Amino acid sequence: MRVGTEMQRTSGFAGGVRKVGLALAIMSLLPAPGMADGGKEIWIKSLLRQLNTQRRYPARATDEGGTAKVVFRIDRAGHLVSTALVESTGDPALDQEALAMVKRAQPFAPPPPELADSELTLLLPVVFAPRRTSDVIKLRAATL
Repeated sequence: MRVGTEMQRTSGFAGGVRKVGLALAIMSLLPAPGMADGGKEIWIKSLLRQLNTQRRYPARATDEGGTAKVVFRIDRAGHLVSTALVESTGDPALDQEALAMVKRAQPFAPPPPELADSELTLLLPVVFAPRRTSDVIKLRAATL
């Protein structure tokens, strides 16, 4: 997949985070049903598992959630070359966490040789599910 936007390196994110309500997918990379490419499919699943281990929801983020789209490029050795936010959630804490998640997950497994260099630029939609903390607080207050 080619990306028409110039990618920039981004700074890291430091701060408290909680492992709650984050889902992610690399939809643009998954082969269509019945069109699975063995090495590519295995590598993508491995990449998804690795990214999934770094899922977190920033404690200082709003409860609304949102979807951030991160584009990142890796080299043939699996090292992260660059990351960029191409679509914001509207919450700076969630946006920074989406970028930080990719950085924490590196290094990645080297991509299979059948992937063209243009396929080493990946689009990752990171979905932060809305938190329901306000409902829990209301329920506790109602029972007191």
